[in-house]
Amino acid sequence: MTNGKIKEISSPCVGVCQYNNEEICSGCFRTVEEISQWTKISDVEREKIMGELDARMEKLF
Repeated sequence: MTNGKIKEISSPCVGVCQYNNEEICSGCFRTVEEISQWTKISDVEREKIMGELDARMEKLF
C-alpha cells in the first residue's frame, strides 16, 4: 500500500500468446477467459489466479 492506494496486481503476461487444447496460454498459464477478464476482476480474484499459475505450469510441462 502506497500513498493510501492499493497496488493493483499486474498481469503475468510475458508476450507469448499460444494456447493449448484446454485454452491455457503457454506463456502466462492463464485461460482465455481469465486473460479477457483480467482488467474487470477484483484483486482477490487475480491473487487466486496468480496462486494457481505455478501448478498449471508444472501440469503442462
